[in-house]
This record gives sequence, C-alpha cells and structure tokens, in this order.
Amino acid sequence: MLTAVFQGHELFIVFAIFISGLAGAAIFTAARTRCDQPPIWALWAACVTATIALTMWTTAPGDASASCTVNRDIFEPFRHTQGQLNFAMLVPFGVLGTLATRRPGMMAGLSFTFPAAIETTQALAPISRACDTSDLVANGLGALLGTVIGAVLARLRGGTPLTQSTARKALVGASVLACTMGAAMYAFADISLVDRTEQNSSVTAEQKSAIDARLKDAFGGAYRANNYSFTSGESSAGTITAIFENGMAELSWPDRKEFTVSMPPADIETGKAFAVPGADIQPSDEKKALLIAEAYASRFAPWGLKNSKVNISRVDEEADLGWLVYWRRWDGEVLLPMRLDIRIDSAGRVSDLIERDIADPKLPSVRVSKEEAWEIFDKNFKDELDKKSEKGEPILLAQYRNDQWHVDWLMSTKTSSHALEAAIDATDGGFNDPVQVPLRRSDDASQYMESLSTSG
Repeated sequence: MLTAVFQGHELFIVFAIFISGLAGAAIFTAARTRCDQPPIWALWAACVTATIALTMWTTAPGDASASCTVNRDIFEPFRHTQGQLNFAMLVPFGVLGTLATRRPGMMAGLSFTFPAAIETTQALAPISRACDTSDLVANGLGALLGTVIGAVLARLRGGTPLTQSTARKALVGASVLACTMGAAMYAFADISLVDRTEQNSSVTAEQKSAIDARLKDAFGGAYRANNYSFTSGESSAGTITAIFENGMAELSWPDRKEFTVSMPPADIETGKAFAVPGADIQPSDEKKALLIAEAYASRFAPWGLKNSKVNISRVDEEADLGWLVYWRRWDGEVLLPMRLDIRIDSAGRVSDLIERDIADPKLPSVRVSKEEAWEIFDKNFKDELDKKSEKGEPILLAQYRNDQWHVDWLMSTKTSSHALEAAIDATDGGFNDPVQVPLRRSDDASQYMESLSTSG
C-alpha cells in the first residue's frame, strides 16, 4: 500500500515516522511525572502527528484558490475503498485519546473538530489538497467509533481521568476553533454543493475491451492490464482506469478521445518505462530525445505527426529527469484539439504518454478580438479583480461545447488571493466557465503557451 501511494517519496515516509516518533517521545517525557500512563499519551501524540503529516502531505505545487466540496450523499465514502480507509485512519485517534484522557465526552467533540480542522486547512492553505465533506464524515465517524471502543477499554482498565476543568477548557477551545473555522470557510472558500462526488465502479466488458485495445496499440502488446475501474463524472461520462504491472492507463468514456499512460521514470525506478524498439539511444540532449520520441510516434502514433508542430523541453532544468516532447496542430492562430505528448526519461524510455486523437474540426469564424475578450472577462469578474491582478497571455483554441465546436479565448488572471479563469467565445463573445468545457486544460496550459510562442 505504501509503495503504491508514496512510490518515489520514501523520504517523506521516513520524515513522517521521525516526527511522529519525536512527538511521542516528547509527550512521554512530559507525561511521566503528570499522569499514570505516559505510554498511552505518547502513542496518542504520535498518532495525531502522523495523521497531520499524512493529510497535509502533497507533491503538487501550491494552489492559491480556496475551495471545498460539500457532498449531499453522506454515505458515499463508505461505499468506496478511499472512504473506508479514511474511516479507519482516525479510529486509533479515538481509541488512544479516550484511553489517555478517560474523557469520552471530550473525545466525542474532538472526533469531529480534529478532522474539521484538517479539511479547513486543506481548503485554505496553498498545499493543493482537496477539502471534501466526505472525508470529514468518514474521519469523524471513525474517530467516534474509536472513542466508543476506547471508553469500553478505559472502563475495563481503570485509571485517573483528565481533570474536569481541563476537559471543559478543551471543549471550549474546540468550540471556539470550530466557530473560527466555519467563519473562515464562509469568508474565504468557494463552497461547491454536489449530489455526489466522483465514484469508482466496475467496468463493463465494452469499457474493458476499449482500454485494452488502446493499451495494446500504444505499446504493441507489451503490457496487459490486471485491474480495472470506472470513475463517473457528469451523466454517463467518466474515465476508465487500467492498472498493469509497470503503471496505469486512463481512457475518457464514452468519447474514447483522451488516453493517458503513466509509468515510473528512471529517476524513480529503472527499467519500468517503455523501451522504444530500435531506439536504444541515451538522451543526452534534446536532439537525441526527439529521435526517440519520433521513433515511438512513427511506429505507434503516426496520426500525431501529420501537419503538426513539435516542441521539446526539459522536465526539470536542474535535475536529469528527461525530456517532454509534444506535437500540436494549428489552424492559423487557433490551437486545434489534437494532442500527443511523450515524456522520455533519463534512460531513453517512454514513461508518460498523453494522446488526444481528434480529427481537425470545421471551426466558426473568429469575430471577437483579444482586447474585446478581455473587456468581457473584466466585466464578469469586476468584483473579484484587484490592483495586484496579473493577466496571463490568452490562448485561442478549439473547444467542444454543447455538442458543437467553438473557438474560445482561454483567459486567466491571478489576483492577490486566487486565480480567475474563463473561456470567452471568440465568435459571439459568450462567457463560459472553462470547468464545464470537456477538453482538459489545466494540465497542458503551460504547453499551450510554449506552443503558442513557437508557432510563428
């Protein structure tokens, strides 16, 4: 489990174990002369520290936008593995806390205040962690179950409870914290109310066959999936996920247009990425990396080379993490939806692949200029813009929306507190939330920009 979740980040595991042990040792030392069971207090402190480390850990860059999802379906987390793990994660918190304090009433209050503090921090702090009430419900009920178990064990074990005065102060402090967190969420976070969040379910025979065929086409039958799931989104649309020995693949459904594959690159685990047949080259510079990527594309994705422009960039300028090679097609200044991205790792293997094999659509005329698009953008966000707002360079691209193709100005602005983004229809000036546009944008926006700058 740890290998699957934290692969390549073993240093974090060592760090989390270290600080949890340090917290436990510190509390044990402090509790030796103050209570009758310092080992239980030490274990509780280590448990709390480990939980905080786990829930605050991230590898993604910080996101300044504050948001939280409120899920009407309170029982949803218990139907899925992730929710069940979240439930189990805080059971020790309740058990150890009740055994240490002998105050189940106080722990019942903390059972929801502690996970609420975690979700509030995830919502407001720029750590790219998602705030979701499903996590709060699962964590809180897990801690509450632990409190019940701890109360039974405490009655059997006996011992001296925490003083009533201290317990009362803890509950008052928890109440004040809860009110403060609620006010902060109301003031600063964008709250989204949903009937349910994305759910994983079993794949159909058709979905399994579809992603198996794409995986075979992408790597010539080198890999065979052994685990499948379907993550549903709006209506019947969603993503099929297939796990194979060396990595994982995803395919958008039902359109089957977006296909991605990820395998550990050489800097994480050698020999796992795909060796391109006939391209046994060490990618010491961009020309050699390009040769490997072109050898792969010519054999497995020739559609991506036709009438497209290629760009190449280092994955990390300071570390030897390989190269990203990507192809795009343009209709004048309009970026077309086709996409082929190949990451060549430091050993010369394909570790990541993104395919969007879409025929060039017939597009409407562009009648809205960049300046007019900015006026529409500013008008719609006039209450959120401030003096520190910084505008990004707009991207003119083809987007599929409402069952037809459009040309949109994809525009963004960073304010002093968060980011604003919109898709302005370049034909009629319509304002659209880009989150509702089916084609993905966030993961390749920087590549769009680089492509735009080199398109000529």
